[in-house]
Amino acid sequence: MRISQQRRGLRLLRFRNGLNLVCRGGTRDWDVIHELFFAQSYGCALQYLSTVSRPTIVLDLGGNIGLFSLLAAQSNPLATVHVFEPGPPNLRILEMNRLANPQLGERIHVHDDAVGGEAQSAKWFFDEANPGGSSLFGQGDSGVDVQIRAFAEVIETSPDAISLVKIDIEGAEYSIVEETPPEIWQRIPAISLELHHDPEGKISNDQLLKKMTGFGYRLQPERVCSFFLTR
Repeated sequence: MRISQQRRGLRLLRFRNGLNLVCRGGTRDWDVIHELFFAQSYGCALQYLSTVSRPTIVLDLGGNIGLFSLLAAQSNPLATVHVFEPGPPNLRILEMNRLANPQLGERIHVHDDAVGGEAQSAKWFFDEANPGGSSLFGQGDSGVDVQIRAFAEVIETSPDAISLVKIDIEGAEYSIVEETPPEIWQRIPAISLELHHDPEGKISNDQLLKKMTGFGYRLQPERVCSFFLTR
């Protein structure tokens, strides 16, 4: 199956496992679907989540169209997912996908905030061709005003124990790692992390991963471009 890169408009995909997914033709939404669904780029993380035998919280930072949140909810019926996505165009598709999968969607809670190292207001920039690559680090006057919540505050106010945090936030992961106190990481047993280049050019990917091992995590590469971190 291949979604035409030229044909614009919304598509509704129905998968054999029962998942329904709305995506945007003519964009790189297909690449997201291929990586997560077919290439299983979060395979280790979702396998880990499926073994959790108690009610638990999953945080999805950088929700995009909501596919990871749906897969997480599908992997474990005891999991409640809190997904953070600040961009209005992505939020609309994410909410469609939550509603298109009502049995899963009732366990997915959507937050229209970004998450970073500290609470502040910022601009979010939409990439029409590659919506999943939209970020807080664009240029010009086209940005949308959004709020950033501090990662530490999100963890501290979680209504239940957290089993997994997925982080795919287009470079904002560096501020989280730099500004979150070490004791916060002790409350997170597993992380699925997609790395990007540091927008400020201060540290490399390897240096960031070294910081994570310093917090007590073991690293395991995933199949595409992510790392699975566990204690």
